[in-house]
Amino acid sequence: MSHAYIYGNGGHARVIASFLDADVTFLVEGAAIAQGEMSQQVFQDNIMDFEGDIYIGIGANGPRTRIFQLRTKLGRPPAVCVAPTAFVARDVTLGAGALICAGAVVAAGARIGANTIVNTLSSVDHDCRVGDHSQITVGVTIGGTVTIGENCFFGMKSSVLPNVTIGSNAQVRAGSVVTKSVPEDVLVGGIPASLVRRLV
Repeated sequence: MSHAYIYGNGGHARVIASFLDADVTFLVEGAAIAQGEMSQQVFQDNIMDFEGDIYIGIGANGPRTRIFQLRTKLGRPPAVCVAPTAFVARDVTLGAGALICAGAVVAAGARIGANTIVNTLSSVDHDCRVGDHSQITVGVTIGGTVTIGENCFFGMKSSVLPNVTIGSNAQVRAGSVVTKSVPEDVLVGGIPASLVRRLV
């Protein structure tokens, strides 16, 4: 059986492990954990060279992006992970380190950016463009031909109507319905979604 390494050992890391047909070592600050026990395999940022696929099992965008950038700089970006029960159309483009979770759907012609999460039971419809380092959490619906910038966050069960553009670093509160385009660096929420506050 092959071996895989996952940064983190919390819930998100265990979700990724559940999708893999591989022996897994969870990597945490200062050490690696194999099967729940501390191993002797200590790692530092400048000596992270492992045989086997590497995944980032950290949900928070900031730390996840930092590890992704480091791995990419070292020439070993994280692997793409698609759950066996997800549907990804054959002409979809997935960036390095993209994660498509159980029951998610990514439809024809969509592009999912590097290090981006499409979480459980979420859908990204046809011809969408989702930027790098973004997170589409559980049960989110993204309509067709939506453009999403980098480092965006969509709360649980929010939705975005077709043909809308979401600027980089934007956040959408859980349960919100986005009916019109959203600028960069803002938090929006409600039905229909409106500005809650600027983030910078």
